[in-house]
Amino acid sequence: MKKQNYLITLIVANLLIAESLMAQLSTERISAVGGVSFCTITGDSESWKGAIGGQLGVIYNVVDLSDFLSARAELNISLMGAGWEDDFGEGTVSGRTNLTYLNIPLVVRYQTEGGFFGEAGIQPGFLLSAKDKYEGESVDYKEYLSSFDFSILFGAGYEFPNNLGVGIRVIPGLTNVNSSEYADEYKDHNFVVAGRVTYTFKKK
Repeated sequence: MKKQNYLITLIVANLLIAESLMAQLSTERISAVGGVSFCTITGDSESWKGAIGGQLGVIYNVVDLSDFLSARAELNISLMGAGWEDDFGEGTVSGRTNLTYLNIPLVVRYQTEGGFFGEAGIQPGFLLSAKDKYEGESVDYKEYLSSFDFSILFGAGYEFPNNLGVGIRVIPGLTNVNSSEYADEYKDHNFVVAGRVTYTFKKK
């Protein structure tokens, strides 16, 4: 609990600093981002399968550290989760667990003059909803999962001169997604590979 409170405090502090810097700098940029992702849950549980998810959010270019290096904060809503198959004694049943997170990636990006970039950072996330869907039924699954998720991320891409950008991110989760009641029995983690498109609104 202390570790989670520390991370939340760190996130809030970073966002406050970002807001302050953005109000002062003339080089800030704001970008809209959306994308499609491959997502799954990996770890001790064996029934999870890959599924298709998505992201939609806003990126703040907090500060340019140099001509090529920048620090960025992002806020996005991400549809994650995984498909699954299991045998309950009456044959195989398949379904999907849909997880919706509010994610706050904090990223350092290196971008060349030609537009190619690489980036790395951390991604704290908060579980907004969890639904288990199978055979036409939808069951609330949130009580079985941790409300907080922490991931690292690595990405690469290209920004075109017309303010459009494309990229890919690999986002392995470090936090056990299972709630404390089940955390000792199963240690599972989110895993996402996201293809992303951005549009940057450059201020004059």
